[in-house]
Amino acid sequence: MPLRFVPTLCLVIVCNSVLPGIATATPEEPGRSFERPTTVRQPLPDTLQTAQDWQTVGRNALIVEDYINSLQAFNKAVDLSAGQNPQILEQRGWVHYLQKRYERAIADLNQAAALYQAQSQTANYRNVRRMRLFIETQADELNLSS
Repeated sequence: MPLRFVPTLCLVIVCNSVLPGIATATPEEPGRSFERPTTVRQPLPDTLQTAQDWQTVGRNALIVEDYINSLQAFNKAVDLSAGQNPQILEQRGWVHYLQKRYERAIADLNQAAALYQAQSQTANYRNVRRMRLFIETQADELNLSS
């Protein structure tokens, strides 16, 4: 049995290093993998007037792990979109997770999931639900180990 486990574990480690956009709750639960919010550096807009402008600022800050400024930019983007853009909520939820603010992350992901479902974006809805489950699992593990 240990001979089977070691190659499986190595495969998971290799896949996670090759595919950083995919996260897995545990190696035993491959059906619970999800795609992290995409962060591709984009040129900054000339003006910061729309939710998309601020979303770009948030993504660029996230890329360099400037979570404070990323969160501020996503907050402004959520305000300008009246909380109706699920992608921005998903990205802000991910920043909350990275800051270990699990309850806020879960709240944003719940709102994003509801919006994706209302917009019939089934794949995005399922992805956000798996992301939320992953974060809930991480939070539960931290609470148990405390």
